[in-house]
Amino acid sequence: MLNMDKIKKTIDRYQLIEAGDRIVVAVSGGPDSVCLLHLLDTIKDFYNIKLYGAHLNHNFRGIEAQKDAQYVHNLCEEMGIMSFVKSVDVPVIAKEKGYTLEEAGRIMRYSFFDEVAEKTGANKIAVAHNLNDQAETLLMRLLRGTGIQGLTAIHHKRGRIIRPLLDTSREDIEGYCGFHNLKPRMDHTNFETIYHRNKIRLQLIPLLQEYNNNILETLAKTAEILKLDSDYIDYQAHQLYNQLTVYDSKTRLKIPIDGLEKAHPALQSRIFRLAVEALVGRREAIEYKHIQILIDFAFKEVTGKQLQLPMGITAIRSYDLLLLTTDAIEENTAFTYSLNHNATTEIDELDSRLICRVINRNALMEIPKQAHTKAIDYDKVKGSLKVRNRREGDRFWPLGLKGTKKLKDFFIDYKVPREMRQQIPLVCDDDEIIWVVGYRISEKYKITNETKRVLLMEYTPK
Repeated sequence: MLNMDKIKKTIDRYQLIEAGDRIVVAVSGGPDSVCLLHLLDTIKDFYNIKLYGAHLNHNFRGIEAQKDAQYVHNLCEEMGIMSFVKSVDVPVIAKEKGYTLEEAGRIMRYSFFDEVAEKTGANKIAVAHNLNDQAETLLMRLLRGTGIQGLTAIHHKRGRIIRPLLDTSREDIEGYCGFHNLKPRMDHTNFETIYHRNKIRLQLIPLLQEYNNNILETLAKTAEILKLDSDYIDYQAHQLYNQLTVYDSKTRLKIPIDGLEKAHPALQSRIFRLAVEALVGRREAIEYKHIQILIDFAFKEVTGKQLQLPMGITAIRSYDLLLLTTDAIEENTAFTYSLNHNATTEIDELDSRLICRVINRNALMEIPKQAHTKAIDYDKVKGSLKVRNRREGDRFWPLGLKGTKKLKDFFIDYKVPREMRQQIPLVCDDDEIIWVVGYRISEKYKITNETKRVLLMEYTPK
């Protein structure tokens, strides 16, 4: 039967529980979670902890699921533990979101546990994964195909999720429930071999035990050894990721291609997973095949190409950068605003403003050289002053050059990402470009010794 000293050893070794912890215990009503709740209740005074029970009815099993919820409520009441029970129609949510039932159930469960933790001020969430779960998960991933990260299987602690029973076998758990007369609920679908995990549990593991009677412990030990190696590679990947990555916003980040190319392939894949985690909160949101496609895209594709990835992530190759974003990628609406020579013009599409001011040449102490402040010869303006974004066929005479060139070529010369070009305002004299804001003014409008009046322009970007 379950050895209490062994449980405490696991808790202390992995620092799962500290004095004063408030812990939400996930209780399905099955043997594993009932054992976990009872066990934590038994040692709560020893660790000086506060417990809360949480049960989510997934609506998979009709009346049986309702009986599970009632059982958990009664059990918590008998133990004097505050319980929270919620019903969610997981099959409907899975269909709406395009998730599998298993994926939707997991997402809704942990969302509910977070909700209970928020209500109670809990800092830990205890779940009842055990030694058998560890072995089954490792075998499932091995059969499906995975890297070293996948073979580390389940961790004793990740964030505020703790797993005190991870070193305990299902046999010992069931023995504990029987000894304490807990009478947990049994889900009979766990014994149907139509499910892949059940086949591994009921058929493959018993077969492997004929070759190694301690196969559960052996697989768990293997996962632990691999975890140490994986943690070290993860550490190196984190270091490099933090050095390389530039965040434009919470939904947009950039990674330099040359930095990626210098990294070992094992680090490259992890860097991409860290980027995905930063954008959507889940490192596992993309699979190995997506990583390989992304690596090929980053190193071989040409500027301006886009790649759609799961979870609404778009990858864009932009010169020497790889841009990853969850923003909708679309061209900005065309805009045009007339400019008052001595006023501020708001550019709503860019959430920015352009300030114009006409002054005498002798009032200008020096010609501004900042990217967003420029001065031109005002008397050379012959038409209507306006600010707009680019149009097909635009040409420009950049300051210092001998003639005009296509605006498109100018952007290419300056390595302006294609998806950003529509967001660059152009100050114009009718259709003639005076200033590509943030870059250069036109040679045609430059200030000379003959200049009498100056148009001073200051752009304030968002």
